[in-house]
Amino acid sequence: MSKKKDLVIFAPNWSKNNPYQNLLADSISDKYEVKMQNYPAGLRPFTSLHKQNPNMTVLHLHWVAELIHRLSWSKSSLFFYIKLGLMLFDLWRLKKSGIKVIWTIHNKLSHQGLNKKRELLIRRQFCRLADQIIIHSTEAMELVTKFYEYPLLQKAKVIFHGNYDNCYPKPSATKDSLRKSLNIKPDVINILYFGSIRPYKGVDNLIDCFNSIESTLENSSLTLAGGVSDANYKNELSEKVKLNSKIVANFEFLPEQQLVDQITAADIVVIPFADTLTSGSTILAMTQGKPLILPEKARVFGCVPEQGVKYFANIAELTSVLQNIHTLPLQAMATTNRAAALNLTWEKVGALTKQCYS
Repeated sequence: MSKKKDLVIFAPNWSKNNPYQNLLADSISDKYEVKMQNYPAGLRPFTSLHKQNPNMTVLHLHWVAELIHRLSWSKSSLFFYIKLGLMLFDLWRLKKSGIKVIWTIHNKLSHQGLNKKRELLIRRQFCRLADQIIIHSTEAMELVTKFYEYPLLQKAKVIFHGNYDNCYPKPSATKDSLRKSLNIKPDVINILYFGSIRPYKGVDNLIDCFNSIESTLENSSLTLAGGVSDANYKNELSEKVKLNSKIVANFEFLPEQQLVDQITAADIVVIPFADTLTSGSTILAMTQGKPLILPEKARVFGCVPEQGVKYFANIAELTSVLQNIHTLPLQAMATTNRAAALNLTWEKVGALTKQCYS
């Protein structure tokens, strides 16, 4: 009779449109049963999770923006500190019951633009209470340690973000056939941005840069593929795109097959934002064997080989990179990134994660 596996709860459940949590769960499934749940309402979410899952042995926190929002919205400092105390006591009590608390820090701050001072305080307290912290790169560890002003090395472990090999569909056709179906000419360098589109991701700047040099880019095109949740922002981007026939925009969420086909048809991927500690889009582009254009701040990802990326520090440098894109050794960059991605195996991620749980 096989031994019953220990139960790990991943919170919140963001697995619907992001394969990361499912891949992580699969990588530890030989030893742990994983359930993914959203945070229960109120200021005692951890007690509620425990009541719902009395056999839980590990609580693995991922994104905590929702919890921070619950605490931060109050205008009264007194109410804020009372709510914070209640939630921290709830987490402390969970730990005292024997449950191990792991926190993967995916972002240094929430993208919602919450009260920075309060959010930093909350995040420092979560660092203090967590039994183990996971960060995806040494560079991110250094950045967060300085930003939080908290000695993360005491309890943090670097575990890289695994690749996306074999977890998306294969391309539906060859690159040449897909380019033909997408009306991309054979001699055109197709630059692609893909992923959700929000103001902080810099897509508006990317469009402006491309528009400013469009007349000198006879053999280049820009494709934008991703959903825009904000209607006003979508209209703003649509107006910018109208100015240039060399920009093709699909401002809708792409099913996996369409996404893979768009990436396959591209010659290079540009991801103009880096206010985050890791990027699933970057890992996916590398896995698909694509060269990258990234902002300097993206060095914090710690996974992109220097030979596979062209960095830019500001709008002027991004414009210059786009203008000189024909000079880049695209095939060599692609090969380098694909090889680096294949080394980011989930087998290794799972082994390191299980060490944190034990």
